Amino acid sequence: MKIGIYGGAFNPVHNGHLNLIDVLSRVPMHPDFKNLDKFIIVPTADPPHRSGADFASGIDRVNMLKIAIKNNDVFDKSVSYKRFEISDIEFSMVGKSYTYNTIKALKGLYPEDEFYLFMGSDQLFNFREWYKYNKILKMAHIVGFGRCKEDNEKIKQFLIDNKDLGADAVYYSPIEVSSSQIRARIKNGVKEADLEKPTKTVVRKW
Repeated sequence: MKIGIYGGAFNPVHNGHLNLIDVLSRVPMHPDFKNLDKFIIVPTADPPHRSGADFASGIDRVNMLKIAIKNNDVFDKSVSYKRFEISDIEFSMVGKSYTYNTIKALKGLYPEDEFYLFMGSDQLFNFREWYKYNKILKMAHIVGFGRCKEDNEKIKQFLIDNKDLGADAVYYSPIEVSSSQIRARIKNGVKEADLEKPTKTVVRKW
């Protein structure tokens, strides 16, 4: 199988996440242009470069993701979302949630399958600083995506300058909203009806 992996805090999950998950799950994988067989979403337990003190509990974030994936109309209903898996694998690990350890654990569950690790442009540009990044490359194919519209050109140049990573990219127009914005707006009494609404986004180039 071809398995996509996308991790994040999801604190909370919002329409920007859902829109991105919808896009990434439907992108034909290079070089044979077959769609992913499974898409694993991994809420992070204890991120290496930030504090998780303000995170909702792991079980709450997992359940929020399950509800959002099942009920949100952002998704293309022609796609079977039984392919989605919300993984709590990091919550059983000790210490910081390094991607290397997560991918290694997933590889133990899916030893014969091909992994595609999706990451935002900020993570992609700093990938060589990641813990055991060279070993991650042996277990998963790296695919970057833009955090904003302006990121697309920067990603193109980065891939040209770093061909040895063997990475690819998804170029699309994201919904520019963040979990921190959502938390602040709810704290300030913004009604649910006024929060970010989903919009359809298509992949413009692979």
